[in-house]
Amino acid sequence: MKEIVDSHVHVSLLPFEGWENMSLAGVRKVIGCSLFFGAKHAETLFDHFHQMLTLSMSIAAKNGIKLYVTIGIHPMGIPDDWTRVIDALPDYLKMSGIVGLGEIGLHEGNKREQEVLYEQLKIAKEYGAAVILHTPPENRIEITNKTIEIAAKVGIEPRKVIIDHANLDIIDLIEDFGAVPGLTIRQDGLTPQVLLNHLERFQRGVLNSDYSNLRPNDPLSVPKTVRYLELNRACPEIIERIARYNAEEVFGI
Repeated sequence: MKEIVDSHVHVSLLPFEGWENMSLAGVRKVIGCSLFFGAKHAETLFDHFHQMLTLSMSIAAKNGIKLYVTIGIHPMGIPDDWTRVIDALPDYLKMSGIVGLGEIGLHEGNKREQEVLYEQLKIAKEYGAAVILHTPPENRIEITNKTIEIAAKVGIEPRKVIIDHANLDIIDLIEDFGAVPGLTIRQDGLTPQVLLNHLERFQRGVLNSDYSNLRPNDPLSVPKTVRYLELNRACPEIIERIARYNAEEVFGI
């Protein structure tokens, strides 16, 4: 399959060879998500956003990949002066190349994280922006429920919301809310084998590698998954939707 979209990559952590290999494997569009672990100051995130919009876009283009950027405050990197980032988000959402907010959400689920998420979702709703929401490795059902509760309180349109790192434990919660499942492929999460065995349950989803350096990751996990599904004769229409068209629809790309 050509024209693959990887819907969640932390591009500031991706080496040049990663871009090159993704391009060779058929990835043509990437959604670059914000994550600066342990950020202490708003300027840290502003510089991070700038790096994605300049250096990362340039490297992507050199490899024949179109990079689209989502910005925001990840729950694992909330700066002390986080309200300054909130105030700046509307101006960023007007910039060329920025297609939404992400990766944002809850990790521990504490009150501070909830407040930061609520304020970001309000802006996303006001500007009609797509959103990529994080789900953690622990307490997943509880925190996913809380995330959905906050999103529902804000009144954001569910079809503009990707709830990422979906798996069998939370897929029904995502579907009941009407959000889009983010299908992060890795060995300690959703594997190609699990996806194949439950493909119809995940057919509204968007494939992604969630590439970063926080855990073992494979920047080729999306094209490898596409190939695995093709070799096992999965429905071609579903493969195309989860590997390209669903993401293009959510982000308007």
